[in-house]
Amino acid sequence: AKASKRRARARQQCYANRLGCRRENSRHTRAMRRLLLLLCTAVATAWALPGTPSHRRPLAPRAAAAPRVKRVAPARQSPKLRAVAAGGGPAWAGGVPGSVVAVIAAAFLNLLGFTMTGPITPDLAKHFGLPVGGSARVGMLTSAYPFGMLAGLAVWPRLSDKRGMRKPILVLSLGGVGLGLAAQSAALARNAPLWTFLSLRALSGACGGASPVAKAYLADAATDDQLPRWLAWREAASTFAFIVGPLFGGLLIHGTSSLASVVGVTAAFSLLAAGIVGVFVEEVGADKPVPERKTPKLLSTDYTSCPLGSSLIGAIATICAMSALENAGAACWDAFGAVLARNRFGLDARGVGVMLTSLACVSFGVSTTLFDRVRRRIGLVRTAVLGLCLVATGLGSVGLARNSLTSFGLAAALYQLGKPLYAPTVPTLLLQCVPPDKRGLAMGIDAAVNTVARCVAPLALGALLRAKGEAVAFGGASGLVLGAVGLALLRARNVQVAN
Repeated sequence: AKASKRRARARQQCYANRLGCRRENSRHTRAMRRLLLLLCTAVATAWALPGTPSHRRPLAPRAAAAPRVKRVAPARQSPKLRAVAAGGGPAWAGGVPGSVVAVIAAAFLNLLGFTMTGPITPDLAKHFGLPVGGSARVGMLTSAYPFGMLAGLAVWPRLSDKRGMRKPILVLSLGGVGLGLAAQSAALARNAPLWTFLSLRALSGACGGASPVAKAYLADAATDDQLPRWLAWREAASTFAFIVGPLFGGLLIHGTSSLASVVGVTAAFSLLAAGIVGVFVEEVGADKPVPERKTPKLLSTDYTSCPLGSSLIGAIATICAMSALENAGAACWDAFGAVLARNRFGLDARGVGVMLTSLACVSFGVSTTLFDRVRRRIGLVRTAVLGLCLVATGLGSVGLARNSLTSFGLAAALYQLGKPLYAPTVPTLLLQCVPPDKRGLAMGIDAAVNTVARCVAPLALGALLRAKGEAVAFGGASGLVLGAVGLALLRARNVQVAN
């Protein structure tokens, strides 16, 4: 009789489990239908942009005459430099110039050192006696570097605009960050006080202006067709650093239990990046033909190949505003996405790490395989709008995905699909809209605006999350990104009307 009762209870439990699975599958199906509907809306919005796609655009008429230039004697030109300036060079990575490969590798190594320190932030707080729950005090450890970086962005990109200064500034910036990290490692080893460590982090951040200078270098060495592809590869290298860095840092701190050792390894990576740039990168621009006429100013209307029109003031302001709004919205995911996954679905640190690594792999795949095809198919501006629509859809869906981890993962995957489609378009558009001798300044301004947006947005969205809830906070972030979409559509419409 007892065995019969156990079998009856087992049959009832099995039936209940099957019924629950059917209900769960039904909820997953409804969520998938909603996400697919939002995705189709995003694609239709991007395709409805004014203008003609690049693959259907008629050939432009041939220019009447090329401007007279003053050429340097061939004996003074380095063969490697001529190869880089022409977009050719050694057959590295399928014909990509060796200097470009070196710049992308240096960006990966520099960011790898930065991402390695993510898992040790709680240990740093414990080392200095800071309460881990006191986010305001722990935030000093993470905010000291970006605040110092604001000062560096005001100096390094502007200096790199001087003729022949891209490579020296890259070496100085990467080497300065490496030396600053080495000093932080020594401070941790000698148990220096907190103010000493924070001062060293701020000084290291003040040397961190390599990213905009590297983008300006790629613009100097690339043609209009090569630039988006090379910037997408650079974004892929950065994404790969976010995949490998936290894992490597976690394994290193687990194996050595020494904060000084982890920070010392990050210093070695930055110094190695500086060495790669110093040895393998050829300066672009020092021996290139120089036009006889004076290079136009930043806001002049005589120079532009900008897809957003000939008014550089409006075009640059639009691009920087789009970038700031997107970064402000993305800061919501960076600050609260992992916390949301842990609180809603009970994921531990390992589960959150697996989720973030999987999402980074999605972004890496899009950067390396999909971005260039989409850009060639629908054009640069439409690719930017498509990426922004996917980011906005993903952020809004993350806030609404309450009951299912699958729905939450799909919403986050939409966000990660949009980021690599949009991210390379902003520096490409900006670099196409300014003269060559102002590219470093323009990229520095964009980086400074993005840094301010990423510092301010988490505070405002965090207050909104505490007051109104997660759905409203992520909906507000989605609204910020949709504001960037509106700016792009409005600017493209105005350009069409003017034409």
